[in-house]
Amino acid sequence: MADVYLHNSKHKDYIRDKWVEFASDIIEEEGGLKVITFPAEELHDLRLFVERGLISWEQTETGAYYITKGKVVCFKKDSKVFAAISSLLCNATVEQYEIGAYLRDKYNTIMDGKSKIFPVDVVNLDYDGCIAKGDIPIYEIFKLVFEYQARHQKKFSLFVTWPQTEADDDDVYKNLLKKTIGDNLNDPRAVSFKEGFEATYQNAAELNYNQLSIIGLSKIIIQKATNHGYNLHKNEFYIYRENEQDHMFSILLNFDYEADTPEYALYANSVVKSLAEIKELGATATEPAA
Repeated sequence: MADVYLHNSKHKDYIRDKWVEFASDIIEEEGGLKVITFPAEELHDLRLFVERGLISWEQTETGAYYITKGKVVCFKKDSKVFAAISSLLCNATVEQYEIGAYLRDKYNTIMDGKSKIFPVDVVNLDYDGCIAKGDIPIYEIFKLVFEYQARHQKKFSLFVTWPQTEADDDDVYKNLLKKTIGDNLNDPRAVSFKEGFEATYQNAAELNYNQLSIIGLSKIIIQKATNHGYNLHKNEFYIYRENEQDHMFSILLNFDYEADTPEYALYANSVVKSLAEIKELGATATEPAA
């Protein structure tokens, strides 16, 4: 994650409003919103959650915030940003870790119930940089999130926001996206996906990199979700610009835990939703472009 929060705009504010919408569908009011997030020093998303009543906090004499409703878990590896957020959020959990490394390193602690990190209502993976080059593969992060949430049989929202970095994404990551889509086109559980895909794109070679990124990553997420008893019941996909050069992707997903439903049925129902319209935000950022 970058040291400086680079991706802020009216378009991003639109996406933040969507976070509130999706989280509001999930939250169980008692106790407030429980969220894992990567805040900037400005605490944009947390301030919005407070403004909308999902989290409450009180400002102390030092200017820090004491959370009175909700649970906030933050990950920031950069020492300067970590120190700033730690001083601003006096009773949040703030870890100086990349989230993937934490989830892997603390596996036994979390699964043994000795950690207070999980469960949460929202996992907000808001990346500033290339998601293809992390020390922990992005698909492993998704796998661990679903495994930890499933331990508590907890429905939740998953948000993933990341920049388009085609030039920097390595072949391993690109081939994973292509293979994931290709495998589904030959998967008997995913007949509806195959029919919908071929009606829209004809074949995988027709996808541009934006489509490959969003469809491929959402399918990876859905695979990990259904492996752990989760059904995707609401999703939206967005592309927006921060400036003339930078494209950002945003995936918003709400999952229900349905352990009594067979995995093949969860998968068949969920995977076709990866073909949802990819909406590009217009110049006003108040609605998708026509």
